[in-house]
Amino acid sequence: MDITLVVPAAGRGSRLLGATNQFPKCMIGVRGIPLLQYVLDVGLELPIQRIVIVISPEGDAVRRHFGESYRGVPVHYAIQPEPLGLAHAVSMSEPFVSDWLLVVNGDEIFSNCRHGRMMAFVERNQADGLVGYIHTPEPRRIQIGYGMTMAEEGRVKTLIEKPKAVWNDVLGVGTWLHRADFFDYFRRTPLHPVRRERDFVQVVQLMADDGQRIYGFDLEGDFFNINTPEDLQTAEAALGRGAAAFSMAG
Repeated sequence: MDITLVVPAAGRGSRLLGATNQFPKCMIGVRGIPLLQYVLDVGLELPIQRIVIVISPEGDAVRRHFGESYRGVPVHYAIQPEPLGLAHAVSMSEPFVSDWLLVVNGDEIFSNCRHGRMMAFVERNQADGLVGYIHTPEPRRIQIGYGMTMAEEGRVKTLIEKPKAVWNDVLGVGTWLHRADFFDYFRRTPLHPVRRERDFVQVVQLMADDGQRIYGFDLEGDFFNINTPEDLQTAEAALGRGAAAFSMAG
């Protein structure tokens, strides 16, 4: 099974770095390590054949740091010429994907999650795709992310981005595993009437509505979407507690 790790990393992090800063958000240091490195390490919990990092035209710092391979896996770069959203960024990776793509957002840190078990779940359930989620007692996190409804067997029924009303404790996160026909569905997804871009969750919704076997996958653990200085502080504190616990256990 051929899996390409696709990491959308074209964000400039205006809320974190200031509106005029062009430094790639994914290269911000988190406990002395670039944010993007945490993302790549999580993705490589699966058997990845190649990595595609989607960068902006100002993303040379990413190329210089990670070069042509990471942990022995070839790295390719795709440029998103203008910020047209997550789905468009992922679509830039199409020339490098032949079978499956694992998408992990370039500005999220996952802690004690189960990415490495995703392919076993796919094979056991004959799934066409997975949508990662965690449970949270904080409705606000769902309201600024996306919510999910699943059938009893775990198949995705509805995905709603930034829901005004929260109906369960399921928080959709920035991890998705799909077949390469994702790109066909991307082209079939209507443009948002205001933003004039295609929403990623709507692409996945179209796949589910079309009868594809799209399942939610409970990643457990926790994750941190790094958008503000407060988010960064929270993630660093959590990672510090994890490192201390590991040291004590060892």
